[in-house]
Amino acid sequence: MKKSLKKMLLLGMLLTFILALTGCGEEVLNFEVNESIMQNSTRNIIEKYKDVSDIEEDYYLTSGTELEQTAVKGFNAAQTTDHVGRFLDYANGDDSTSVHNGVDGKVVFTQICKYEHRNVAVKVSYRENKGFPLSKEKLYNDMTSQASQYGMDVADYVMQMYGGYEELDLTSMDAFLDSYLAAAYNEYPYIAEDCEVSAVYTKKELIGKAGVNTAIGMGVVFAVLIFISFVISLLKFVPMIFDADIRKDRAEKKKAQENAKKQTEERIIASSKETKAADKPKTSTPAPVNDTSEDLMNDAELVAVITAAIYAATGSGVRAPAYTASNDKLVVRSIRRAKR
Repeated sequence: MKKSLKKMLLLGMLLTFILALTGCGEEVLNFEVNESIMQNSTRNIIEKYKDVSDIEEDYYLTSGTELEQTAVKGFNAAQTTDHVGRFLDYANGDDSTSVHNGVDGKVVFTQICKYEHRNVAVKVSYRENKGFPLSKEKLYNDMTSQASQYGMDVADYVMQMYGGYEELDLTSMDAFLDSYLAAAYNEYPYIAEDCEVSAVYTKKELIGKAGVNTAIGMGVVFAVLIFISFVISLLKFVPMIFDADIRKDRAEKKKAQENAKKQTEERIIASSKETKAADKPKTSTPAPVNDTSEDLMNDAELVAVITAAIYAATGSGVRAPAYTASNDKLVVRSIRRAKR
């Protein structure tokens, strides 16, 4: 059991070590890159677009390519938003440049530039130039043909004809062809697609800016929510302000209710008078009164009073005359005298 446990632990440690080595390995780029050529291309882009005139800026922003538009916008934002100041020089050292994969099979080259107030990172995305090998082969054939005319080897011909040009790389024929195409025809193994310019901030500065942006965002959200709540609370007054027909209809309903209430009261009073007249004795001789009995209203009067009280308690809707069913489905069937 112990041996099996040890084997499992050793196997786990071995897998962890292999994964760590895999994670620490260098990134495999989307295509083969010559960092020196890519750096020269990136610096040429920086030199061309970091300081442009108003006329050039207007042209690039309206009719330029994606590379020209993004580069000009980026350098303008660095000056107007980040206030980086004037350009000083290119940064040196291991961290001054970097190469990594981008989206859609591109490769991104980053060049750090020194400005007056803070550094600026310029990132240019490149895609592979499929036609560059063909141009390179054509140039080599032309050089070979020219060397043969003088009865010279192509390498000797190149050294003798182009050895005095500092911008050309004569360390090898392949390097010479690359540098010659770049210097003479502005053609590179890679084609620049777009440019991103951003000021370099420290972590402390980034955290501070993030906190300020968060506070501003939350404040704006709460302010908008309070404003929306206030607007919703005012919606109940909109019909009263903008719809005169609604106000007129409400006034007519209120008037109809008052008229119905008045008519009902008049009918109740009239019915009560008729009932009293019908129940009045025809002879003038008063009936003997029992001292122990109470003087109570007759049933008709009591029905009228209870109906009026029920109507006054409910207080809504148009009522029908007394002794009929109300709008609330209330019907007075009969009134019985309680036995005492």
